[in-house]
Amino acid sequence: MSVMSSITQLTNHSATRPDTRSTTRSTGLSQPYVYFVPLNGALSPADYEVGLALGWLSYDELAKVGRYKSVSARHNALQVRLALRAVLSLHSALTPQQWRFIYGAKGKPALTQDLLAQTGLHFNLSHSGQWLMIGVLIAPNAEEKTEPTIDGASNEWVYNPEQDICFGVDIERQRSSTDIVPILNHYFTQTETNTLLQLPEALQRQRFFDLWAVKESYIKARGLGLALSLKSFSVDFSLAEQCNTPLQRADNHSQSIELLKPVKLNFTDSKQPAATDFSWQTVMGRLDNEYRFAVTLGLANSAVSNVVIEPYSIYNTLSCAQLSFDDLLG
Repeated sequence: MSVMSSITQLTNHSATRPDTRSTTRSTGLSQPYVYFVPLNGALSPADYEVGLALGWLSYDELAKVGRYKSVSARHNALQVRLALRAVLSLHSALTPQQWRFIYGAKGKPALTQDLLAQTGLHFNLSHSGQWLMIGVLIAPNAEEKTEPTIDGASNEWVYNPEQDICFGVDIERQRSSTDIVPILNHYFTQTETNTLLQLPEALQRQRFFDLWAVKESYIKARGLGLALSLKSFSVDFSLAEQCNTPLQRADNHSQSIELLKPVKLNFTDSKQPAATDFSWQTVMGRLDNEYRFAVTLGLANSAVSNVVIEPYSIYNTLSCAQLSFDDLLG
């Protein structure tokens, strides 16, 4: 997969885009795409002004960016918003300035209803330290779709995308200064705590941030933030196997990064709708020794009807790429 070489190319739609046609017959969902963009809190004044001058941001976004008192926070806020628009345009004919967003009760961003219907794009983002992570998933936006199967039968499904799909990502920087014990007591289930404390002390901090990344990706998928108790579910790594997946770098070379899959979510109350009405898939990866990330997808059990030819899975289809923000700014 080739990434764009300049912001001008992206705006004019001449950049090479990832192949978004890879779908499964059972759902029509694309493979999930994950992008990592380095943030520069020390952006030069000239680059900051160039970013503003692109005219991509809405008035409310400009106001939010300008509200930050810290220069580094203001720079990061601008880069996050520009990068999100640039990445979404990799998967659509829309230009970066055409994207419009709405926000859930707890602040989860999504496309406006008309743009969701037009593009079928679901996204989520997270940033920690020097990295921004953006996840993109393309879903069918028609109420009903029929696709022939290999034996000539029809495979129909009905989607209400904003209700049937929960998609969340998170990236976490491991910090030696974090006192993990009080957090364990407040936010982790007893099973998670016991399993973590059974590890050698040198590995406990790593597992803590692994768990935190997965938990955050799930609550972000739900769009409820910390209004959803982190003790209402537990993260289980016991069945997860370590493998490697390619990361396409900004210089168009590839490197291998570590993935753990599948990561299982166990619900404290097995009768809650999240447990009974949705199927959940989670993967966790390590970008490097300091940063780990997680992707969680919830798909409503009622979303797919009739013949299920190929159950949808994110475990073997996750596409990871690093985009240079310098390239985005041209």
